[in-house]
Amino acid sequence: MWTFTVKNKIKAAMLFFSVLCLVMLTNIQEQHLVKRINESVTSLYSDRLVVADYIHQLSNRMEKLLVLLSAPQYSSKDVNLELDKIKQITTLYEKTVLTDKENVNFNTFKIYIQQIAQNVNATDHAKAIGISKQARQTLETLSSIQLEEGKVKLDEVISMTSRSRLMSYIEIVILIVIAILIQILVFSAKVEMGAKVPKDHNLN
Repeated sequence: MWTFTVKNKIKAAMLFFSVLCLVMLTNIQEQHLVKRINESVTSLYSDRLVVADYIHQLSNRMEKLLVLLSAPQYSSKDVNLELDKIKQITTLYEKTVLTDKENVNFNTFKIYIQQIAQNVNATDHAKAIGISKQARQTLETLSSIQLEEGKVKLDEVISMTSRSRLMSYIEIVILIVIAILIQILVFSAKVEMGAKVPKDHNLN
């Protein structure tokens, strides 16, 4: 009976140790997932939503720039002032994290702005207007990229939350199975101990 009890104690200890390991591993994994989710959400806001606002501001500025360039009473001072505002927003945009595709189009946009300034100073209004329209088209491309990248980040967050939920379900199932095994051990020990207890005999 003593040997049987020790064996059951060892089995129970191993099961409890398995529970402890499972909880620790799950906790570490969940912390890692939470960190990645936070990074993805932060990136979604800082590098996508904020940038989308920058693109919106730049688009409005480009529309105003085109109006100024097309006006009969052309004012190079007003145009250069608008270009300065565009450059300020561009500087903020540049500080965000850019994808390779986004970086190529963003650099193209900056080159267009430089060319517009050069043609304005050279009083070549027609060319400045043509380049401004190209710059506006580049902004539309950048806006499309933001939608694509934003969807990718959102899908990452959804995927990680689904994985975390699945891991929680698996953990619960394993804990239930271990709890059942422990109950079986306890029950079998009681049955075995009861079977080994000798019956009392009346002495004649």
